[in-house]
Amino acid sequence: MTSPQNGEPCAPSAGPTRTVWEDCSDLELLRAAGDRLEAFGELIRRHQDFVYGAAKRIVRNRAIAEEITHEAFLRAFRARDDFRGDASVRSWLYRIATNLAKNEVTRRKEWPTDRDLDQPVETDPGRRLQTEELVIDVRAAIEQLPEKLRRPLVMREYDEMSYAEIADATGLPLNTVRTRIRRARRALRPYLEDWQ
Repeated sequence: MTSPQNGEPCAPSAGPTRTVWEDCSDLELLRAAGDRLEAFGELIRRHQDFVYGAAKRIVRNRAIAEEITHEAFLRAFRARDDFRGDASVRSWLYRIATNLAKNEVTRRKEWPTDRDLDQPVETDPGRRLQTEELVIDVRAAIEQLPEKLRRPLVMREYDEMSYAEIADATGLPLNTVRTRIRRARRALRPYLEDWQ
């Protein structure tokens, strides 16, 4: 395995300020994980916040999102040899986590939700109330969208995925992803006119 940055074999590097596996691509880390567990640890370090965020947006509960994050990485580790490389490792991890989260939502009927999901911190009480109301309105508007528009929009805006990553994760053509996100944004405008 060679690192794309320097053509050298992808292996741990030394240095006081560098992560040991810093120069390796996600795919190289996944391939090296069978022999070197710390390579998979680097993959977790790179993507744990992203995977956790994707799960939390679906289940809306920190503890359950943490469990799903752990399970997603465990499943990815077990299935590392089956990864074909058709999509990016990040998209693959996203798909594992969101499938687990959707299964959890289907399995459980109710659980306490985290009230502060995706809410920015505001110190002025009047502005904080306004911000909370805006967040509630945005969530409600997004929930009104059909699934085929909502899912790519959430992946783009909340999960900060590129259009190509969304296409990989959903199996949709790139232009379809762009079109659906554009339509979702257009559909949200009437819900949010009062906030402009």
